[in-house]
Amino acid sequence: MTIIKTVSRVMSSVVPGKERRKEARLKIEDSLDMLFRTEKYICSRDFEACFAQNVALSRGKFHIVSLGTNCFARMTLNLWGLKPRKADGEPAMPFDLAVHPLSVVVKYLKNRFDGYFEGIAYDAECGYWVNEQDGIKFIHEKEDNREFFVERYQKRISALYEALEDDKPCLFVCHVLGDADSRQVDELYQILQSFCAHKKFELLLVVFGGTVGKCCENVKVYAAEFPCEGYSYMDKKVKFTKAGYHFEEPFVRCCREEVIKLTEKGNA
Repeated sequence: MTIIKTVSRVMSSVVPGKERRKEARLKIEDSLDMLFRTEKYICSRDFEACFAQNVALSRGKFHIVSLGTNCFARMTLNLWGLKPRKADGEPAMPFDLAVHPLSVVVKYLKNRFDGYFEGIAYDAECGYWVNEQDGIKFIHEKEDNREFFVERYQKRISALYEALEDDKPCLFVCHVLGDADSRQVDELYQILQSFCAHKKFELLLVVFGGTVGKCCENVKVYAAEFPCEGYSYMDKKVKFTKAGYHFEEPFVRCCREEVIKLTEKGNA
């Protein structure tokens, strides 16, 4: 990879203009990746095939709802094309892009977000909004404007309830780092069951680097270990590495299979 980058920089150095030179360099890199069938090339072709499968689904006929506990589910399923992006008309929801401990997800679903904004404060040192009492970190909310923040999250909460109340099947994905408390998982399932009594839904618990006790038989558990030191799902290029691709693709495939089963049930 280093050799390819070096060669592409040398070959593109004669191109005038910074932007044109960069464009030429990237095209040369892609050509060299294809010529030598590098890891990046192979993984990117496999990713494109998986992405095409995902976007070919009737994504307007179901919901995939992230229940935290961080941004993994939302960001990964967006990048792989299974969950539509905001630009495609998919509204963000409250647990999509923030850190909420599992107990806090349960708490605010159970009490319908009563008191959700009472403990929030802008952490100037971190550069984002937090709720220290509940352990919530709104790591993508950088603007120190309370009115703007509250209005944004009120819209996200409303979008969640719209998804809960309509008749489209729902796949709820809850990602936990480390051990998961099976009692909290079961309570979460019971809450979702009360909201979705009128329609089909599934709860997929995703556990990385930990274990979970015996849960309700209706909860599907997907467990895995991180593929390598330094892995970050926030790195959009990680899926083009062998380790990143073979870590994320089975998770995405699992979600796609659950969605297909849900929509088939919905049509039965």
